[in-house]
Amino acid sequence: MSFLNFKFSIKSMKLLICFIGVSSLLLLVFCLYTTLNTPEKVVQPLIPGPDQNVISYELLRSQNAALVPEKYNEHEVKSRIIRDKIKRLAGGRNTDLSSPVRRNRTIALNQNIQIFYYAPVAWYRSHPTVPSDRVVSRITENGSAVSFRPNDDQIINVAFYPKRKLYNTTETIIREHFNDIQNCGIGVVVLVWYPSFHEGLLRAIFKTAAIYNLKIAIEFREYPERTIESIRNNIKYFIDLFGKDEDGSTLSYFKVMSKQRDLPIFYIRKAYQISDAEWMRLLLRNGILTIRGTMYDAIVLAHISTKEHKSIVRRGGFDGFYTYLPSNGANYVSTWKNWSQLKKFADTYHLMFVPTIGPGYYDRKKYSRNANQIHGIPNIKRYRSNGQYFDVAWRTALKNNAQIITINSYNNWVDGTQIEAAIPVFGFRDYQPGAPEKYLDLTQSWIEEYVKYKLNSIKLSGKTEAALGCYDFINNTIC
Repeated sequence: MSFLNFKFSIKSMKLLICFIGVSSLLLLVFCLYTTLNTPEKVVQPLIPGPDQNVISYELLRSQNAALVPEKYNEHEVKSRIIRDKIKRLAGGRNTDLSSPVRRNRTIALNQNIQIFYYAPVAWYRSHPTVPSDRVVSRITENGSAVSFRPNDDQIINVAFYPKRKLYNTTETIIREHFNDIQNCGIGVVVLVWYPSFHEGLLRAIFKTAAIYNLKIAIEFREYPERTIESIRNNIKYFIDLFGKDEDGSTLSYFKVMSKQRDLPIFYIRKAYQISDAEWMRLLLRNGILTIRGTMYDAIVLAHISTKEHKSIVRRGGFDGFYTYLPSNGANYVSTWKNWSQLKKFADTYHLMFVPTIGPGYYDRKKYSRNANQIHGIPNIKRYRSNGQYFDVAWRTALKNNAQIITINSYNNWVDGTQIEAAIPVFGFRDYQPGAPEKYLDLTQSWIEEYVKYKLNSIKLSGKTEAALGCYDFINNTIC
């Protein structure tokens, strides 16, 4: 009996050990699954007081991180961020937020590099969409004081916190912005405009641009009852008010070789909202409302998003098209691997292909986008990956021999595409472990590379000035 009891005890112990092992394995799998699939806790924005010593949570994500190629699968990106966060927490915190002195520009301003500019910035939105958003007060007149007011009706609308705080767009701020832009080597500011734009602010922007030797191109945003007639009036308005005269013009002009004329450049956001038949009335030489051959002739570029929109550009009489959205993979034209096809299409029909690049895309919305919202896609967030996302975008644009490159944006804080300086504030994202001016410096470096790339391409090809192609020019001359 004792022998049988002993065998039974051993068997029971084996079963118990197996049960414990299987249970532990299942628990480990469950923990891993929960960690990778549970969304990160949303930390509410907290505006620091003047005496508060603030440590950025973004620092925990980025400190001592090796450069990791940008991933475009959202699940993989979140998993990588969690792994990196654990490593950084284990390695300790580095809170040295000092930034190096900015280097001065060493190259001439380049009008072939153009950057989108927003004025004013919509720091707040009036109707809450997420109950957990913290309610904050409206900015004061000098744009520096922000405090909590539980009964206020506006909520914060940005994911990053600017070094200049939540500023109003005054002439002083515009001067600081344009100083940043020209120090990068950018020659053209693409002002995002709509009919209700304040005329005093508009004149201040043109006045300041002249001081910093910058040119202004205009992007017409979509607005209620936008028609071909209204767009023609918009073009006429800018050419009449800011066009060339004896003293020159702050409006951005390009020498068009095929027309032997200098023409201003206009961008049309979401041009596909108007049919190609309507565009033909404005942009074809025999159109009823045509600007071609008149004093209001211009280089008109269409923003498109799908493969089918290319036909609107070709049939509608546009001079070219731009991609606008800096989120790789978000739609057909913003996908980098499609740029070679778009460039080939543009060359075939003698059109300009103007790719748009950006440092990333991260708005503050914590909910998934409906497929019909904004850009017609469910998710357009793109992580900056310590500047590497921006680098790959630049390389892709250069590889496709783009003549004009647009950057989205200098200060579109709402979409999180800005290169303006940002500082660490708890509850907001930032550029750590880089300096607040990290993306201004990156932009300056890449513009220098752009100029070298163009000059080297011409040198290696052995082309004379007479044999240069449309995409070889870097002196605001196009075919």
